[in-house]
Amino acid sequence: MSGLFNAVRSILFNLSFYLFTIVYCGLFMVPLCLLSSDGPVRRAVLFYCQTSIWLARWIMGVRLDLRNIDLLPKSGAYILCAAHQSYMDPIIVYCLRKDVTALAKKELFSLPLVGTVLKKIKIVRIDRQSHTAHQGMEAVASHVVELGRPLIVYPQATRVPIGQSRRLKSGSYYLQTDTGLPVYTVATNTGLFWSKGFWHRPGTAVFEVTGQVPAGLDKDAFMAALDEKVVRRSAELITEAGYGKLLEQASS
Repeated sequence: MSGLFNAVRSILFNLSFYLFTIVYCGLFMVPLCLLSSDGPVRRAVLFYCQTSIWLARWIMGVRLDLRNIDLLPKSGAYILCAAHQSYMDPIIVYCLRKDVTALAKKELFSLPLVGTVLKKIKIVRIDRQSHTAHQGMEAVASHVVELGRPLIVYPQATRVPIGQSRRLKSGSYYLQTDTGLPVYTVATNTGLFWSKGFWHRPGTAVFEVTGQVPAGLDKDAFMAALDEKVVRRSAELITEAGYGKLLEQASS
């Protein structure tokens, strides 16, 4: 019975979330992009993110547990290296700092409505297919320092379903080297509840700031720190939530 109930909730949540996204983006956010300032658009995006979390809570039963967010600076630029399992991940970050920017694959900028908003709020476009993305990090670094805003970087490059793994990308290492900005890390288990697929489940999604990567590390040590603070800690959060068997099944 619980499986059927969750399936019904998943259908209702998906319909609500995607319908809200299309209507709100088309009727409110895109027209605001015509204004000279990006402030109104950013406030509209904040409302979108807050409403999306509300929909997840009240339709799907996904609660949110924010841990150690007081470690993040309230102003100024920094690099946030985070686990990426769900659409929920960037939504949470935007609720914490509405002046945040991010790296996004170039294909997103060609999407109707979405691409217009991404350009207006100065999301940084990268070409993941070129295999030379790290060579453009110097330009990205200058952009981030100039804006004075936090930058989200997903070292896994894309949403990674629970139980799967991807080799960490080194772009954040080059960004830190070029900018000297502090690097903070985030672990999460959001993919358990707001999944990459169509079917979701209720529960408590944890977004945990796992500290700051020490400055001055060489590349190998930096990447090892990311693996420990982002990937391994996320696996611990999955186990803590009672779904360690999903990791065991994937490794067997």
